[in-house]
Amino acid sequence: MERRLAAVLAADVVGYTRMIGADEAGALAALRAFRTEVFGPTVAGHHGKIVKSMGDGWLVVFSSVVEAVNCAVQVQDRLTGHPLIALRIGVHIGDVVHEDEDIFGDGVNVAARLEALAEPGGIAVSDPAYSGLDGTLTPSFVDAGEQTLKNVAKPMRVWTKATAPSEASNVPMRGRSTGYPHLAILPVATSDERTDVRELAEGLTGDLDATLAAVRWLVVAVSERQQARGYVLKSALRSRGDRLRLEARLFEPGGTQIWAGKFDGDLANSFDWQDGTAEAVAFEVITRLLDAERDRMSRIRLEDRTAEECLVQGFMQLRLGDSQSFADSLSSYVQAIEKDADLADAYGEAIWTTYAGMSIGLKSVLPFYEKYFPDWVARGSRLTGRSPVLGIGIALANFKSSSDAAPLRNAIADALRVSASDANVLHYAAWCSLWCGETSTALDCFRKFERFGKAHPFSAPAKGGAAIASLQLGDDATAIRMANEGLELSSTYASLYSVLAAAYANSGQPEKAAAALSAYRELVPDRTISSWKAMNDYGGSAGGERYFDGLRKAGLPE
Repeated sequence: MERRLAAVLAADVVGYTRMIGADEAGALAALRAFRTEVFGPTVAGHHGKIVKSMGDGWLVVFSSVVEAVNCAVQVQDRLTGHPLIALRIGVHIGDVVHEDEDIFGDGVNVAARLEALAEPGGIAVSDPAYSGLDGTLTPSFVDAGEQTLKNVAKPMRVWTKATAPSEASNVPMRGRSTGYPHLAILPVATSDERTDVRELAEGLTGDLDATLAAVRWLVVAVSERQQARGYVLKSALRSRGDRLRLEARLFEPGGTQIWAGKFDGDLANSFDWQDGTAEAVAFEVITRLLDAERDRMSRIRLEDRTAEECLVQGFMQLRLGDSQSFADSLSSYVQAIEKDADLADAYGEAIWTTYAGMSIGLKSVLPFYEKYFPDWVARGSRLTGRSPVLGIGIALANFKSSSDAAPLRNAIADALRVSASDANVLHYAAWCSLWCGETSTALDCFRKFERFGKAHPFSAPAKGGAAIASLQLGDDATAIRMANEGLELSSTYASLYSVLAAAYANSGQPEKAAAALSAYRELVPDRTISSWKAMNDYGGSAGGERYFDGLRKAGLPE
């Protein structure tokens, strides 16, 4: 009998008996698809283990409460708008006892009672579980006060996340169907009956889903059936003893194969192999999709492109993070807004991209800042309920003009509350937190963003942001490591060099600091401390001053 501390997730299908009574075959088919396409891969992608399945519910254990709650949030996000299935989910961290492939104990009992307290589509977590969450998750939950739980001796403080009807318009990109490329991920197939191999296949499916769904210009869904439209990713996990091989193939609409790859590993190192392989497959898929979509769009005249196609092109163009890519991206957003004045995401992306470019001193952004920025803010303000990205963008613009950080902090919390697993929301929330002096929250968001790997177009800027946050929190060694990792992805993103210059200078390495600053000034030649502060002083924080002091030591003029 094994006893250990674990995070336990209890999930239950709302109205199961009614569903079965109304249409047994349809309900069972929907539940099977949900288990195969959503629940199983998402659990495995967060390194959870389903230890009990009751037909209308599941018990899952995790080694980390952050992984458990992230899993719960993603599952509920992916069920938004489902015609049949709604879940209640409870999460607790406590002692569990493993016996005969089942679990018992305090952790299980409390999680089950919390699940019963949650609203349909909602999540309830215990106070011990809430205490272990980071800054990307805490805004999602509200204090429900002390609750008396059945068969639990003492009252317990409970925190809840509900799915409000107004959130329906803010579903992640996977929930939007018009104008964006579609990718169907077929569950990774395996003929091996061993539990650890089948769980590995589910984990790979979940990781591919999470990583590829984070690409803002792509609509992704795991599906047992090949869709009539869009791209398709098929994968098979083969095994011989402890040897593993994942064979992946990508097909374009119409069925023509455009990529195939093989990835070998071993079962003894399956967790690390899973993470690395999923990232490698996602990177290859995104590379091929970028080429295919660029080729497709090059054959469409500008006047014939939809607003969504212009928006997608803007997403794709920002990948390098250099001056020209910022200008090209903003030009595409201008075109998107001209074609559809109510496309909320276009305003959000345009506002954020303009501010980000101005923040790092790119002259290519200045014409957009002077000509379009005020109009984007004015027109976008009436659409903020449609996009968490736009909500952050409007608050950021107001912060720039008023220097009042409170509304921006509230907008960040609101966006995270709605879309804590959306890569772009995490990225923008991270940078905006950094800019208004909430450095710890910024670092939490950047760290969570790392889950999406190198496949995301913002991977290099996110490395730079994490490096700046680390430096501002006094960790120069981590700042240097993160910045160098970013340079492996992009050699033209200016902030990677500026944070290296400051971190090297602060850690007593003047020659390296001077070299990094020289590289920075080749990209942003006119930058000074005063011009930087005029645009962005990091909320006047002590960490921001530490950054500027490092830049002064490196030789950036006042």
